[in-house]
Amino acid sequence: MTSIFGPNGQRVLALVSSIPGLSADQVDQVTSAWKHASPRDRARAWAQLNRATEENERYRILAAASLARREALATARRVHRTDWAFWAAACDASAAVAAGARIGSHYDTLIAPFATVMPPLALRPVPSLSSPAASADHHQAEPDAPAKSA
Repeated sequence: MTSIFGPNGQRVLALVSSIPGLSADQVDQVTSAWKHASPRDRARAWAQLNRATEENERYRILAAASLARREALATARRVHRTDWAFWAAACDASAAVAAGARIGSHYDTLIAPFATVMPPLALRPVPSLSSPAASADHHQAEPDAPAKSA
């Protein structure tokens, strides 16, 4: 059975299920990191995501992004944070995880804000043998529980 989120469905679910465990400080860290990132780089990353995927794959990636956004909204509400940048960072991160190695280094751009509180996300996924983005120095990573903030 294939996941609604595609071949990286388990990683997407691990990320999404970690979002409610974030503290207010961690939400602030993600928000700040997203705001300090380049909007142009994010736009390029999303453009590459669109170029590197077919329509049915994009549906799965956007479903992952939508679920992450919903969890981020609920988490932000719980910790009394209202900045939409946190929700956007969750969308970006989940889309990157769902797309995986197909977006190459653009994965780093989309995942970076969430990787500040979930460091294992910073490790790029291993491309499948059929992936055009295959590279010998990519590493498989599963998102762990959020890092504790100081």
